Order: sequence, then C-alpha cells, then structure tokens
Amino acid sequence: MKRLLICLLIAICSLSLIGCGKEKVPESGQVAPERTITIGVMPDVESVPFIIAEKNGYFEKEGVAVKIEHFSSAKDRDSALQGGKLDGVITDVIAVVFANEGGIKLKIVAKNEGNVELLAGKDSGINELKDVKGKKVGMSTNTIMEYTTDKMLEAAQIKPEEINKVAIPPLPTRLEMLQGGKIDAAILPEPLAGLAVKNGAQALISTDEMDNKAGAIAFTSESLQENPEEIKAVMRAYNDAVAYLETEPVSSYSDFIIQEQNFPAAIKDSLKLPQYSKAEKPKEQIVADVVQWMQAKRLIEGNYEYKDLVDDSVLR
Repeated sequence: MKRLLICLLIAICSLSLIGCGKEKVPESGQVAPERTITIGVMPDVESVPFIIAEKNGYFEKEGVAVKIEHFSSAKDRDSALQGGKLDGVITDVIAVVFANEGGIKLKIVAKNEGNVELLAGKDSGINELKDVKGKKVGMSTNTIMEYTTDKMLEAAQIKPEEINKVAIPPLPTRLEMLQGGKIDAAILPEPLAGLAVKNGAQALISTDEMDNKAGAIAFTSESLQENPEEIKAVMRAYNDAVAYLETEPVSSYSDFIIQEQNFPAAIKDSLKLPQYSKAEKPKEQIVADVVQWMQAKRLIEGNYEYKDLVDDSVLR
C-alpha cells in the first residue's frame, strides 16, 4: 500500500509540473513574454507606427508587453536610456553613434521613416536652394538636422561654410523664428515642416527627394541579448501598424495621433505622414557616411563599422 501511495504522489506531481510549464501562447505562436519592453519616443512622425501598434492591440496580438514612454526632448530621452529605464528608442544614426561613444551599447535594428525639409522664410528672398548662400539657416548643430542640411547643400554643390548656421535646438522656437523673419531658412521635420509651408514658407528640398534618411529604431545590446524574441515580436507588430497605415486614411486616426504625440492642433489640416515601409535595416552607405561626417567634424574619436552599430538578428 505504501509503495502504491508513493507512485500516486509521483504521478500527481508530474501532472502538476506539466500544467505549470504551459504558458499562454498568443496568435503568432510565440511564447508570452515575462517582462515589458519599454520604448522611448519623441513627438515626431517616425514614432507613429509604434503609437498605432499600441492603439490597435498589435503588441498584445504578438504576445509582447510594451510600454511607450513619451519624451519632449532628446536630452530627457537619452538620460532615461543612460539610466537603464529604456530598452529601445526611436532615434537616428548620429545619436546611436554618440551613445556608443559615450559607453551606452545601442544597436540599430531597423531604419525609420520621416521626412525633413529645408524651408525658406516667406520674405527671405530665397526662391531655390542655391539662394541660401550667405543666409541665416536655423538648425540644431552636431545632430541629424545639421548632417541632413550639409547633405542637402552638398547635393546643390554648396559648401556648409557658405551659409550662416544658427543654432536653435527647440523645434517650436525654430519654427517661430522662421515665421517671424528672424532667420532666412530652417531645417524642420514633419509635422512642423507642413505647418510652416501652410503659413507661407517654401520647401526647397527634402530627405524624401534625396533618399539619404538616417533615422533609426534602436535597442540596447543588453535588451537584445536578454529579450530577442520579445523584440522580434515588437517589430512584427510594427509591420502590422505599417500595413494599417498604408490602407487607412489619415483622417481616421489623425486626432488620436495629434493628441498622443502632443502635436500642435493647428497641424491637423497640414499633417503629412511619410510613406512607411516594413522594417528593414539601414543602408550600409548611409551609416558609413554618418560616421565619416562625425569624424570630419571631430565629434567622435572612435571608428565605427556597420556591424558595430547594426544588429542583423531581429529581422531575419
């Protein structure tokens, strides 16, 4: 009898272990994650697919818990990243290089979409790109904005030193100074670029025309090592959001986006979203060009290759 009782206890324990070992499996077939992936976003159009993925339940569908943290400045976002409070960020190649130079191991998993435009003020006397020579151009220096401006000038065979670069980091202030005639031109991202055009500014050139966008979706090396399946799930949800954005009219979600991203209410009629594409790695040439630009300006000491900055495992 004692032997029979022991056998029964062993059988019951075995069944209990089997039951406990089962985890909830989402629609995609991936095992539900044990931790939350926290992603830092800025008030820009590049972050919209993540906002839509959260709104439409695509993260939940993929079985991944995601927390979207909104930041009003890159400085605050980067402080949170440095403090270990973020797994990923919607950023750009320059910021990723700076992070690695500063000891934060950050890797790009995909490029992101977003249009940046060089705009002439209404009464600036600038009618085409070549007219910016000698003019005051507002931007944030040593950033993606200055890099983009230099590339735009290069396309028009204008040297960066042939314009007067005016450092105006806050985007609303830059827009205000352009509209007030205190600077002749400015580099602005959407949605503020669209608002500037609506108020009389003239678009001279955009990154959509140049095909050299340096935006990035990046995650810390630590998170990539510890949560590879969760981050893959995040990017599948991103692709679902892109598919939604391709078919749905902007009017069906513009109010939500404006509220979530804290965009000025005045942009509703001028809101232009980029032609989002499914997640793909950035071009090697763009990454190499950014590193070369930063080295030429002596912004970094290290030499970074594509494999140092880009993770190729997530999108396999």
